[in-house]
Amino acid sequence: MLRNKNGSFIASYKKSMKIRGMDGPIDLYIYRPIGFLIAWILSCAGISPNTVTLCSAVLGLAAGICAFPGTASAFILCAVLFQVSNCFDCADGQLARLTGCYTKEGRILDGVSDYAVNVFVYVGALIGLLNAEHGRFPALLLVLAGGAATVLSCMYYDRAITNFACVVHGKTECEEDELESSRDLVASSRGWRRLLWRAYVFYLIAQKSQGEAGGPANSVVIPPISEEAKKAYIELNHPMLMAWSFTGPSAHVLYFLVCAVIGRIELYFLACVGVALLTCSFLLVQQVLNLKLKSKTFAKD
Repeated sequence: MLRNKNGSFIASYKKSMKIRGMDGPIDLYIYRPIGFLIAWILSCAGISPNTVTLCSAVLGLAAGICAFPGTASAFILCAVLFQVSNCFDCADGQLARLTGCYTKEGRILDGVSDYAVNVFVYVGALIGLLNAEHGRFPALLLVLAGGAATVLSCMYYDRAITNFACVVHGKTECEEDELESSRDLVASSRGWRRLLWRAYVFYLIAQKSQGEAGGPANSVVIPPISEEAKKAYIELNHPMLMAWSFTGPSAHVLYFLVCAVIGRIELYFLACVGVALLTCSFLLVQQVLNLKLKSKTFAKD
């Protein structure tokens, strides 16, 4: 059996993965296995997770630049590099869990990198569409609508899996305390670290507003809860998250590739709007399911 300093290949793969329910089928069967191979190789070379995150961002920038000519082959090359960037994005977290080199700043850097990669690719696609003689206003409107829809879909999905992890791990950390401590770190940090903490504070505020707007559907079942209630929550939400994952970040990356291969990249941005509408339906369904779960839990208590 293959081994390195972090243990056997299979044991290392399990160690590198998130808890059950945090990754959907697209990640589990496509991007995570490739990401682990990258993480496995880089762990032997002593490469840090933050370096892998930066590689992901550079690949995303290269993907955007490749789309500039606006030809079918240019969009396909852009899409392929977008896939590789996403694999490296998976690899940085897997490498951190595999080696134990996990830092909160690294997690924030990973989040910033994710959004930066999408901006690079979307701007590159916009320039490509304009160079392919698509109308300026329709192309701009299409990419802006698709970009806004992507942000909406990915932020709500991220909120859902974060809540799921909180319940599974029984975390009691208060969002207000985290926000306040992050603001203190903005004041005490300097240089790029200060910029990272500013970005994280902005993200926490946006995510908090989602929770307030989303109501019970976007709220964690307040821990501590009984093991029976936790099991019921997991059984209820795991299938929902598996379906919901098809609106998440990795799903968008895969949809981009499909549209590039069929030569209709403009359809991707229309699909993003449809995915955002699907996200709203998941929110409504989750709200109904979790309200029923909470009523049963409180009735027993």
